[in-house]
Amino acid sequence: MEFRLAVKEDFKQYLITKKGFFEDYGISEKSKEFILKEFNKLLSKGAIILAVENSVVGYLAGEIEDSSYERVGYISEVFVTREYRNKGISTKLKDKFLEFLRKKKIKICRLEVSLHNPAKEVYSKWGFKIDKYRMSLHL
Repeated sequence: MEFRLAVKEDFKQYLITKKGFFEDYGISEKSKEFILKEFNKLLSKGAIILAVENSVVGYLAGEIEDSSYERVGYISEVFVTREYRNKGISTKLKDKFLEFLRKKKIKICRLEVSLHNPAKEVYSKWGFKIDKYRMSLHL
């Protein structure tokens, strides 16, 4: 299996895998144009790491966020197709993204996860810790 940075030519395969993400997580599917815009933004501001075995079987989408105070890496999405889960692929995707961030001299990587998402356990195993709370008010 190959773990590498995505390039523009990977969009068709990424799109197929992204549709699996929408199905698995019950998210309404976005248009091809919306996903292409998101894909290009990630290629310019961060990275999409692909797990490839004849086709894309997983991806990690991450960006570099700049603020007045700091420059950090941010993992926005990790997805592995059902038949490839529980094989360490998401960990390898994360490792490849952290390698990308280190090359860019980024010292912090963050992600957000909801309170009830079982992925919290995986992120804890990866070494992520709660460092602040995000609060919301539904109107």
